[in-house]
Amino acid sequence: MRTVTRLIAVAAIAIPAALAGQEQPQAAQADFRWEKALAASSVVSLHNLNGDVSVSPSTSGKVEITGVRRGNRRYFDDVTLEVVESSRGIMVCSMFRNADMECDEGGFRVHNDRRRGWRDRDWDDVSIDIVVKLPKGMQVSANSVSGDVAVAGAEGRVRAGSVSGNVRMEQLRAVTGVRATSVSGNIDVRVESLSGEGDLHFSSVSGNVIAELPKDLNADVTMRSVSGQLDSDFPLTLNGRMNRHSLEARIGKGGRSLEVHTVSGDVRLRTAK
Repeated sequence: MRTVTRLIAVAAIAIPAALAGQEQPQAAQADFRWEKALAASSVVSLHNLNGDVSVSPSTSGKVEITGVRRGNRRYFDDVTLEVVESSRGIMVCSMFRNADMECDEGGFRVHNDRRRGWRDRDWDDVSIDIVVKLPKGMQVSANSVSGDVAVAGAEGRVRAGSVSGNVRMEQLRAVTGVRATSVSGNIDVRVESLSGEGDLHFSSVSGNVIAELPKDLNADVTMRSVSGQLDSDFPLTLNGRMNRHSLEARIGKGGRSLEVHTVSGDVRLRTAK
């Protein structure tokens, strides 16, 4: 059984009387809120069509979701967030009114249906940023089609990706694997500790890829760049072919798979300080 929630608009925050006569800075106010305590093993999947996605630690023990709309206020009613609950966790999707979209435990899908008057440029008029507070240990998958994705302090399995935007991860304490991908953007990943045997995959088509990993890392690494430099702070023991564009090597005792790839950009492996 699943539960679907359309997030409800939040009322504007009142300005204290003592400050009413003063010019106030323009601070982003939340348009949508949702929060709930979920099982520790839950998977939180985030899908944004237009806008940034950011994830940071929760101090309440609950998953907290905030949506902030940006752009032409005339079109604010055209976008909302939808939360779908299932036995595995939650799926959070940005939903545009005139687009043929689906959001369920099977994933997020946008259908090409011109009969409904949807234009690809419609989402240029308005976007929505998804901000999430995540309890320790939960798995997260954060994605945006057009926007940056940032994940900080996650301690479970972590996945993040953008089609047109940068992906940044920091202060990760991953129990299993980590994956970060972008088509047109940079990848910047900083992992403080690793356990388990999960694979690590960091890749971009057009962008630099930088991965800062624990000094005691053991991995079998593949590094590739068609038109950029390959650089590593880790001592590498070659266990495959090597040329100016790619190499296969072992770090430490080897073991987990580490793939660091880009087509147009530099690839750098750094040891955590």
